[in-house]
Amino acid sequence: MIAKYIIALIVPFILAAVISRVSLNIWVGAIATLGIMMAVFNGPYQPLPVVLLGVVSGLVGTYVGYRWIRGISLTE
Repeated sequence: MIAKYIIALIVPFILAAVISRVSLNIWVGAIATLGIMMAVFNGPYQPLPVVLLGVVSGLVGTYVGYRWIRGISLTE
């Protein structure tokens, strides 16, 4: 049971930050992370605290991704 909480804390954070950085768009990172978490980790059938922890972790990862890409300019 503890493993579910640890996975819900770490995986969405890393997914959201990395996908946001690679795509240079925070919305793509947030939506892709939500989709991956719901599909791969069987999200609708997890306990509510695990789902809420995953959502909060994904939002924090999205914010970190935003801070990460904020200074990058596609045109110079």
